[in-house]
Amino acid sequence: MIGTREWISKVQEIIGGNNFANNKNREEFENLLIQGKQISQIISYIWLEEDKEAAQELDGYFRKHNNDNQKLKKLFFASESETDEYQLLLKVFKEKTHLPIFHKDDQELVNFRVVIDKFEGNISNPEPSNNGILTVTIPYPPRPQIFDDTEIPIKGYTTIKQSELKEWLNQAPDKEPYMYENNFYIPASSS
Repeated sequence: MIGTREWISKVQEIIGGNNFANNKNREEFENLLIQGKQISQIISYIWLEEDKEAAQELDGYFRKHNNDNQKLKKLFFASESETDEYQLLLKVFKEKTHLPIFHKDDQELVNFRVVIDKFEGNISNPEPSNNGILTVTIPYPPRPQIFDDTEIPIKGYTTIKQSELKEWLNQAPDKEPYMYENNFYIPASSS
């Protein structure tokens, strides 16, 4: 299925080997990987909580999403620097070159669905009742226990090290790898 870790890994491999006959297709698939990585990095930023206020605001976009698809769209399509959404995203990505996450022309073609019981997202084919609109499923599981590198994780708990989140956040969204391979609990998404 499009968007799973297996799919991300395969497409990343194909792109890295320049195995696309059509450069336009390559760009479109690479764009999907970049958008998915950005969504994953936003979630990692929220979980790291270095800026608690910004993390709480971003968290609200995902938690309230299923009642308000437009709110999450506003975040992902933020392109004007004076908006609150754009300013929040700048805290995550630091550079304007990584924004907006989605191109404004795609706004009418996609809807977002947030799931809280998965660490892997996907893109669903349009259903006839959806008028040809793609559904991007975003994994937003409960925040696992996050340890600094000196603590010993508690057995039986899902764990992530602070250094893993920081490493993932410090990677450029538009460069490989497009998912954090060292810890499957950092959500993988594709748009």
